[in-house]
Amino acid sequence: MKKLTLLFLTLLSGSLFAQNLVRNGSLENTGNCPITDTVFSNYVNPWTFYKGDPDFYHPCGFPGSDSATNNALPFDGDGFAGIDVYGLEGVNYNREYLHGELKKPLEEGKFYRVSFYVLPRNNDDKGDSYGINNIGMLLTDTVIDSVPPGNVIMASPQVVAKDAITQVNYWTPICGIIKAKGGERYITIGNFTQDAETDAVPLENAANPSTAYYMIDYVEVLENDLPQLPSDTVICQEGRIDLRVAGPNISVLWSDETTTSNFIITKPGLYTAEISNGICTFTDSIQVDGVNCEECVTYAPNAFTPNGDGRNDEFIITPICDSDGYLEHYDLRIFDKWGRKVFETQSPDVGWTGKNAEHKGVYTYTLEYRFSSERETKTRIKRGFVTILK
Repeated sequence: MKKLTLLFLTLLSGSLFAQNLVRNGSLENTGNCPITDTVFSNYVNPWTFYKGDPDFYHPCGFPGSDSATNNALPFDGDGFAGIDVYGLEGVNYNREYLHGELKKPLEEGKFYRVSFYVLPRNNDDKGDSYGINNIGMLLTDTVIDSVPPGNVIMASPQVVAKDAITQVNYWTPICGIIKAKGGERYITIGNFTQDAETDAVPLENAANPSTAYYMIDYVEVLENDLPQLPSDTVICQEGRIDLRVAGPNISVLWSDETTTSNFIITKPGLYTAEISNGICTFTDSIQVDGVNCEECVTYAPNAFTPNGDGRNDEFIITPICDSDGYLEHYDLRIFDKWGRKVFETQSPDVGWTGKNAEHKGVYTYTLEYRFSSERETKTRIKRGFVTILK
């Protein structure tokens, strides 16, 4: 018997009001106004840095100039930061890192949307005229409070820019969806690779590029509010899985190049979807494995004639299962009218010949069998009567 299965999964985007877990995610001034010194961490609590000299731009001080920020306005709020991310400074790499903190640790197994916005500075006077990739955010369960020799924190950030960001006229989001290991509470933003592993592209009209400097703003870590594909699953023969990815401003590109919200799966395979809300884009996948979904049934005659004529000489219960190895356990027991056991077998190929029957007429039987279906072991118990005819 074949089993037709239908699985309908609607994947909607999450709450529009998810809480940003980053403390002071907009990099606002928490110190005095006007700003009277250049120590970054004095004004952007709890943000800090180790080595280098990140910049803080705010109307209370460092209001921005063409040379400092290309007349950039903040992406959100009033303040934003600036850090070196590429090039050499003597024998060390030209690197600065921002360190922030979450309001609470991430929960193991939960998905989060992680993002921040960047804007490259095009300043030939300082040589800051490269756009690069590899700018990322690293989430850790302990504080990174030092920079190793060479100035590069060698790590694999959970969210990173794969392509060089060269747009100087607007802020570019760096965004991704991560699955938390649990306990991550601290964030570090910067370039975690050496120059040789970083793609550097001269910015528009750059004459003498040698380094890269990026402004940073609006850092977010929040429970994922984009649709995700469900966990890996199984499909029966002739089965069907209906997926629907939908939500405000949500677009999707499936592995077969279709862009509709609905996607139908009818056979095993790996299926991917590129899901976007216009700001954050990530690729998700679902592995669908084919499984046997048969219901193993049995056939039992209600009488037999153990007279040696070669016809109906045995009582045998036949499991009707198509697949080899499908039947995992078989136990048939037969009892006389006084409740005494007269026969037992653990093989569906062995039947009762009735030779030890002490009376004609009705006997009772109990069959317990187990079989594998839909990646589960299922148990069935069958009870009935069989009559010996002579």
